[in-house]
Amino acid sequence: MATNYDYDRGFTDYVHNNLALKIIYERLGWKEQKPHSHLRENADQNDAVDYFFVDKNTLSLVTVQERFRESKFASYNDITIRYKREFNVHEERKDSEFFKLNADYMVYGIINSSKYQYNQADNFLKYVIVDAKILNELIRDGKIIVEENSNSRYCKWENGVIHCPVNNNPDRSSSFIPIDVGMLYRLNDKAIKLNNGYNI
Repeated sequence: MATNYDYDRGFTDYVHNNLALKIIYERLGWKEQKPHSHLRENADQNDAVDYFFVDKNTLSLVTVQERFRESKFASYNDITIRYKREFNVHEERKDSEFFKLNADYMVYGIINSSKYQYNQADNFLKYVIVDAKILNELIRDGKIIVEENSNSRYCKWENGVIHCPVNNNPDRSSSFIPIDVGMLYRLNDKAIKLNNGYNI
């Protein structure tokens, strides 16, 4: 019997292989590379890197973290980054992607179907590519502040700073941080490499 992890893996693999490669990466001129499985596993666990590409325009290596959501999230103007897995039995795995995001870019997209009918998806309703290096700089410089005890579920803009809450997933499996794409663009327009459908 398939586990939730198996189903989620099937969802992300389908969207990557059938939508993202053609719709997003071909547009950028990025060609996927297939490193050894040990390298991929290590990069995933330690640096939140899902995929490796070569930019055919510059011949440089590009690392990517992907996150895809189903159509019911299309009204949101944010990306979400996993924050913590509070109930993970392995102490070293409680801090999630937010604490180890060393990919070059984060690719975030909303598909045009339900997650439970993902094999019917044939396009993105919207997608955005965020420069993760700039995002990390903004966090380090205090331009994006994470507020674990915020009373809001959404980002707030105050005096040139984005204040982001920590929200819990309904199943309590993990928490996440929403980052409003328009606010991020307002902080630094170079943080958005490519945008299709988000309000900026």
